[in-house]
Amino acid sequence: MAGLCLLSGQIADGVATPIVGLLSDRVDTKCGKRNLWYYMGSILVIPAFLSIFIYVDFFTSMAGENAWYLTMPAIFNIGWAGVQIAHLAIVNSLSYSQRKRDQMVVNRNGFTYGANILVLALSLVLFLTISSQIT
Repeated sequence: MAGLCLLSGQIADGVATPIVGLLSDRVDTKCGKRNLWYYMGSILVIPAFLSIFIYVDFFTSMAGENAWYLTMPAIFNIGWAGVQIAHLAIVNSLSYSQRKRDQMVVNRNGFTYGANILVLALSLVLFLTISSQIT
């Protein structure tokens, strides 16, 4: 079931990313071309992320619970696509210099990888120091 949850999120991301990319170039609102996607993505990401880790006891069957846990990663990834596509599209507006734009993207990716390594290292230390999940 955990694998299916990850798969549902990745499929939703694969579908949402090109759609958001096309729409974010074509839709212009009062709040700007990209801000709308930040707002909509954040509105989807926050509750979906929390819902992935919260136990829901309002389902009477295991099928309903599984549907919940399959849907939430998909909604999260749709919101995440909105935020990330808008974020990456802004890079081209920040500088006319291709060299500076490349450097911004390299810095972003470097900090992303560094943050991922840090989180995984801290998780490893945490899991090695805790003897049991039940207290």
